[in-house]
Amino acid sequence: MIIDGLINGIALGCIYALVALGFVLIYKATHVINFAQGEIMMFCSYICYAGSTTFHFNFILSFFFAVIAGFLLGALLERLFIRPLIGYPILPVVIATIGIAMVLQSVAALIWTFEPQKLDPFSGSPYQLWKVSISPVHLWTIIITFILIFLFSLFFRHSLVGIKLRAIAEDLIGSMASGIPVRRMYNFTWGLAGAIGAVAGILVAPVIFIHPHMGSIGLRALPAAVLGSFGSIPGAVVGGIVLGVSETIAGLYLPKEIKDVFPWLLLFLVLLIRPEGIFYTYEQKKV
Repeated sequence: MIIDGLINGIALGCIYALVALGFVLIYKATHVINFAQGEIMMFCSYICYAGSTTFHFNFILSFFFAVIAGFLLGALLERLFIRPLIGYPILPVVIATIGIAMVLQSVAALIWTFEPQKLDPFSGSPYQLWKVSISPVHLWTIIITFILIFLFSLFFRHSLVGIKLRAIAEDLIGSMASGIPVRRMYNFTWGLAGAIGAVAGILVAPVIFIHPHMGSIGLRALPAAVLGSFGSIPGAVVGGIVLGVSETIAGLYLPKEIKDVFPWLLLFLVLLIRPEGIFYTYEQKKV
């Protein structure tokens, strides 16, 4: 039972890690917490579902359409609603992201209703790995997540765009002075976070079904970003996996009511010990 719970927890943690990665990317670039990240994930899940059922595309094509839609949706939201608020206090920007989340929920309910929809491209018999049974959805969730993390590591370390994004996160004024198109990079970051959210939504859809309120996973993943330190991409990944494993193991031995709030209990505990997050690093700047 412990091994099964551990595998389920790692798979859940991978979903949290992907959603938390979207939070961290936007925060590192723009210092904004996007409370609509979960709703972007939900909306893109519906797009994948519509591609598979309404338009009868195969799953891989629907998957790529949903990821592209997530990128375009994130970039569009930044251009229309977030960019005009740059320079204002942070509170109006946060409220704008909450408003975007509510609008996306309403639009999804208007188009697809509140009836839960099933999207299960990974159906099949469980795999046997070293005498451990693992379902196809959990196996593919773990594989796809770690492939994406590896690709993002290469992207931020070796690509020109990735280096520009790192430069903006380190020194905004210096990046602008060196000629980096900061606003264009902001827009790209929001699009990238939307695409990551689309992947997370499609991977979690077989487990919880698709419905307009599935964006609440975004709030459940928020502690993962805080646990690892909000500015750390590796921290978001580790925080997500730690949160998923802890929540699943807690569900085996604790009442359901405790399991539902366990991410926040764990967050409070970590904040008492290390308020900056596990992966926070103190920087010394020479003047």
